Amino acid sequence: MYKLGHINLNIDIKEIKSFKYNREPLNLQEEDKWETGVYNGMTFGGELYSGKNYIPEWTKQISKDLNMKDCGYSFYKMKTNNIIPTHVDHYSTYTKIFKKNIKDVVRAIVFLENWKSGHYFEVDGFPVSNWKAGDYCMWTHSVPHFAANIGIEDRYTLQITGVN
Repeated sequence: MYKLGHINLNIDIKEIKSFKYNREPLNLQEEDKWETGVYNGMTFGGELYSGKNYIPEWTKQISKDLNMKDCGYSFYKMKTNNIIPTHVDHYSTYTKIFKKNIKDVVRAIVFLENWKSGHYFEVDGFPVSNWKAGDYCMWTHSVPHFAANIGIEDRYTLQITGVN
């Protein structure tokens, strides 16, 4: 199950863009088949700025607006030619840290800027584009989704993992 919606954002996008993003492994079971399939040669994933670092206070208001609690936050930067083909998140770190059952976990992606040509998101086979800053998509633990940037500008999102 997934839900699309919009919240009002009061953010400093320059601050978000100034964060020190790091490339981290995806740890997804699907990655092996991507590398040997039609996506061979693509760069999988993006760069992460996570809760191990300073997280702005306004992120907590966003999770309240989304009716989420016990949240983990990550900012995600996808550069040109970054792709995460269709996959399902496994939430192993989140469920371990917060001691939650995976069936109770939800994830939200909040788009931090208006859509730009080449930015793409798909949830449960439904394409999402032309978003406005503050649009979001929230889904439950078993929903497949896909993200890509084949545009010329970086794509920034806030990823929130929690429970309702």
